[in-house]
Amino acid sequence: MELKNKRPFFSFRRLRQSFVYAVQGIRFTWQREQNFRIHSVISLAVLILAQLLQVPYLEQVMLLVVIGAVIGMELINTALEHVVDLVVQSYDDRAKVIKDTAAGAVFIFSITAAIIGLMIFIPHVIKWL
Repeated sequence: MELKNKRPFFSFRRLRQSFVYAVQGIRFTWQREQNFRIHSVISLAVLILAQLLQVPYLEQVMLLVVIGAVIGMELINTALEHVVDLVVQSYDDRAKVIKDTAAGAVFIFSITAAIIGLMIFIPHVIKWL
């Protein structure tokens, strides 16, 4: 017996719609999550500073990777918080642990990203001065 998949292997319409959903998620997070906005604005400032200080290409790639990871983790954290809120309708210590731990993961990686940024920028700032 042969099973037929009614969906085509590739659809530009479905691909476009998946991008629309992703942008909606980013917009939702931007509108409601202060930390996401803070990380986004700082990220933009870092990328502009990297251009002004003429940071080498490979170092800029490293900055983009850690920036993308922090922003991505913020989005995942927001999604996880909403899943927990959906499943747990009242206060629960376990839900608090889940949400706090996810926020802690973002915090730890944000500190790591800041350290990487300082390691990249300090020599360029010293040279510029």
